[in-house]
Amino acid sequence: MKKSDLKQIIREEIIQVLRGQLNEAFGDPIAAKLSKMAGARSSRWTNFWRSAAKTYDIAWDKLPKGSFRKVQPTSPDVKKGMAFYVINQDVDNPFASSRGWAYDNTLRGPAVLAVTVDNKIQYYGADRRGEGSGIGPKGGYKQGSAVGLGSYGTLMVKKLKQLADDVYVFDLDSYRGGTTALKSKRAELKLGKDKFKDSKAWKKANLDRYKQILANRIGTRDQVDAMVAKAVKLTNKAVEEGTSLPKLGRYDELMTTLNGKEVQLKAVTYIQGQILQQYARYIQYENQEDKAEKDGYGGDYYAREKKSTALDIKNKVKAVESGNVRY
Repeated sequence: MKKSDLKQIIREEIIQVLRGQLNEAFGDPIAAKLSKMAGARSSRWTNFWRSAAKTYDIAWDKLPKGSFRKVQPTSPDVKKGMAFYVINQDVDNPFASSRGWAYDNTLRGPAVLAVTVDNKIQYYGADRRGEGSGIGPKGGYKQGSAVGLGSYGTLMVKKLKQLADDVYVFDLDSYRGGTTALKSKRAELKLGKDKFKDSKAWKKANLDRYKQILANRIGTRDQVDAMVAKAVKLTNKAVEEGTSLPKLGRYDELMTTLNGKEVQLKAVTYIQGQILQQYARYIQYENQEDKAEKDGYGGDYYAREKKSTALDIKNKVKAVESGNVRY
């Protein structure tokens, strides 16, 4: 066997080992899938994940499932965060010319054509401190080749949109920092005076409190009961989402969604606590109203307080349904 052949075998074995290590280190399955799309520059693509981790301080193994999203190339979502432009099979390169390499005429897939950050194509180079390996936009310190296939004539975002079958978007700002921020901001979920680290424990306590309040009711159920039941269901779902797929907002607060709107997780737990508190008060007023009527006491104090409390519950439930909650 020739010495050159032996070196090639050793190099390929090393690349396979590195890929295996990378696959084990990805928390999101889409990231693991992208890591296998080596394309024509397999060794550089293997190094990309380390370079990106170093440049943007990302802990790939800490990312929860769902951190990467698949979108259409024409989606406005590709302009924000890190975007991976992907071809799923071989395609002709209409932008190739005689000045490019022969393999630029056909783009071999599946592969990542290029990677952008905030709509800017990324290139290998030095890290942000000007040391070692990193990635950055064109014109960066010690700029090297483009990340991905980087084929001749394709390195413009509008061309990538024409060529790509899919784009996978990663919300870089929410997860940069080695997920240290996420760990420190893990939900300390509140329900009254009690605090919970686990969304399941919070949900159980939430439902137990709701059932206990309901058990204290003397009369029949009414419209208020239905409203509160709906609010409990919606907030439980939002808390589960916010803790299973942790995401940080503009001010490093844990976020979740209500009615498709991104809101602070603590705003959800806060308003749910308020609704249950008012619900308990509502049932108390109703029970006292029934007792006063049976005892022959006059006046409408309890009826008025019950009505006022019901209105407050209604407004809070509407806020939950619309996603307009604030802390």
